This record gives sequence, C-alpha cells and structure tokens, in this order.
Amino acid sequence: MLVRPALLVAYPPAPKTGIAGARQLNPPIIDAVSNLRRIFPTSHSKLPPAMRRLVGLAAIVLIGCGPRAAANSSPTPNATVSASVAASASATVDQDPILGPAGLTLRQEIGAVMMVGFKGALTSAVLNDWKQRQFGGLIVVPINQNAHDAAAIRQLIQSVRGVMAHPLLVSTNQEGGTVCFVETGVPCLAGARQAGPHGPSAVQSEMSSMSQGLKGLGFDINFAPVADVWDGVHLFMSERSYGQNPQAVAQDVTAAIAGIHAAGMYAAAKHFPGHGSADADSHLKLPLVSESAQTLRDHDWVPFRAAIAARVDMVMVGHLNVPAIDGTAPTSMSLAVIQDLRSELGYQGVVISDDMQMGALSPQYPPPAAAVRFLENGGDMVIVSHDIEVADAAYDAIHAAVQSGSYPRSQLDTSVQKLLNLGLRYMP
Repeated sequence: MLVRPALLVAYPPAPKTGIAGARQLNPPIIDAVSNLRRIFPTSHSKLPPAMRRLVGLAAIVLIGCGPRAAANSSPTPNATVSASVAASASATVDQDPILGPAGLTLRQEIGAVMMVGFKGALTSAVLNDWKQRQFGGLIVVPINQNAHDAAAIRQLIQSVRGVMAHPLLVSTNQEGGTVCFVETGVPCLAGARQAGPHGPSAVQSEMSSMSQGLKGLGFDINFAPVADVWDGVHLFMSERSYGQNPQAVAQDVTAAIAGIHAAGMYAAAKHFPGHGSADADSHLKLPLVSESAQTLRDHDWVPFRAAIAARVDMVMVGHLNVPAIDGTAPTSMSLAVIQDLRSELGYQGVVISDDMQMGALSPQYPPPAAAVRFLENGGDMVIVSHDIEVADAAYDAIHAAVQSGSYPRSQLDTSVQKLLNLGLRYMP
C-alpha cells in the first residue's frame, strides 16, 4: 500500500491448478474435520459468537452435504457506536441457494474478498451496509479521519467485528518514518531508510514494537514491509525502501516480517513487481517502470523471493506501467504479473491489490472495473480505502462478474478459503 490515499498461507504450496496456480478445494471430509479440530483445540463455547456460527456452518456443510455441487444517518462522535445501533446491525446470513466450501453464501464470499474503509465516524448506515455486504477487511487510513484517537479506533474495530458472520481482517499501514497511519497509541519509529543501515536486528525490533501497538488496538495486518529496491534516482520510494542493494534489502525485509509475526500480526510485502524505479507517485498518476524483465527478475524480485521464503502472509500488487511484463494494462490488472508471482516466484498465498481509489487508475480504470479485473486475473482481495459507496459499487460489479461466469465461483471459493484460513491464524 502506498502512503496517503494508499491467511494462514498453506506451506508448502499445493500443486498449481487452474488460474494462477490456485489450490484445489473440497479435500476429503475426514481431513477437513481434522483440520477444524486442529484450528479450534479449545472448547467451542470459548470461541467468539461469529466464529461459533462459522464453525457450525462449516461442520454442517462438510458432514451433511459432502462436496459442493457446481455453482450454476447521523455520525456518532469519535467513531463509537451506541449499543442500540450495534444491536440493530447484528450479523445475519444472506440466504443464497448454494454455500461455498466454508459454509458462506455467495454474497458473503464476495464481501470476504474486499478490504474497505470509509470516511469519518462509524454511523448506523455504514454499519448496516457492512452487515449486509459482510466486507472481509476493514482498513483504517488517515484520510478517513477516524485514525487519530486510540480509544475510538478500538471501539470502531469492535463495532464492525460485532456484525460479522466470519472473521474480519483489520489493517493499516505502519511502516515507520513518514508512513504511520495510526497516530496515537502506537509508536512511529524510524522508517526503512533510517532503520536499514542499523541492520536486520534493528529492523526486526522496530517493526515488532510498532506491530505490537497495532495488535493492542485490534489490528490484524500491518501493510509492511516495503520490498521495493530503490534505484537511487527517483525520489518517491527513497525514504520507504530499505536501500539499493537487493540482497541487503532482502535481509531487512525478512527481519521486518519476523518482527510483524512476533507481534501476532500478518505482514504484506509490497509493491510487486517493484516500485523502486517508478518515475512518479502512483497516488497521482500511473508511474512508468522501464526496467527490463531480466533486471526485474535478478534485481527487483530478490526481496520478494526472500519475503516468500519468510512465509509472508500477503503480497501486494502495485499500480504500475511495466511494459517489459505487460504493456497493455496496469500491473494490478495484469494477468501476466500475477502469473509471474504465482508461477515464477512460486507464491501461493494471498495476493492483495493496492488501493483501487488511487490516482494511478482513475479516471481510466474506475474502482469497480479495476477490482473485477484484478480478481478475474487471479488476485484474492481488493482494497477500496475511503468511500463506502464506491465499495458498494465494486461489490455489485464483482457479483455481476460471478453471475456472468467471467469470475468463476470456484475461483472466488479458493480466495475466500485462503482468507478465512488466514483469519483463523491470529484470532483476536
């Protein structure tokens, strides 16, 4: 994720099948039940209510049905929500005729692959929209003006979690330095350029401290580390990159991931296929990366390979124009880019987009159309960071793509399963 309007991954990777090497779903029932027992070793009664509902649905689908048949208002101050509003927006299940492998309806699955933010305080209208759409991710960013007070952030997260029928992944961007999206209650330590020269141990310690602060507020994902190798010329990534040497950057990226994991949070390496030599700020326009394909492989992708080896939980695809890979579309809408990530780098985990509301894509690629393209081409989750109405439009566009067959339900199922597995790894 880029600055300012910017799950349990299966290891070892499963065999590559279908689009972008997606994992096959519907394992034998006995294995699935065993997995549920491993995931939930404690008493079922001790789980949060939303998770009890999810486990019950999953057990019914796995044991009773076997494999699935083929799919034919006024703001509340400081982002808090009154008890009456929260109660009126309690989680409900939209009854689609066919449940996915995790026991979710089609509409719930569509929500699950979206990471959404909104401006200002949480209102009953926003919360009810969340209840209906079941967005699987909440992103907190400064432009939304609800990231300034730690107590309000904690209440915001708790309120949205209260209407979920499946795990909610809550994210922000706390890289350090100039990029600290949460301004109170969480330390903002040295950025990559300052921390890098002190070595991997310093990077790990600082990233762990910041991520522990986020975890204390209820966050699950820190969109870090930056795995881009700065080219020493273009200034946009100069402060956020760990440096110009790919091997040194790779060591720091590995350390940063270890620090985030030590805090019990998910890490996301960004911005594939490499933003280090981009000639512009992608918040404003689509940047050009003029490196050759071989340079990208031998230079820019070294830290991403290290991140994958360190079991990074997500890889974020940036909005770039990289003619050496695909001269027809931005990287976030390119099948070739995601195929390189899946096949050449061997990454089978969650692939998430950068924010679809950034200037690199608009107005030529409106967020709903861009979100559909990203998912059709093998991405797993899209970010719409600060407009709930735009998120609703993207949701409807994804639903239409599933109905038309351009985005197959089986592909959606695969992404949802990855995200739900990720959400179970560090349950709040």
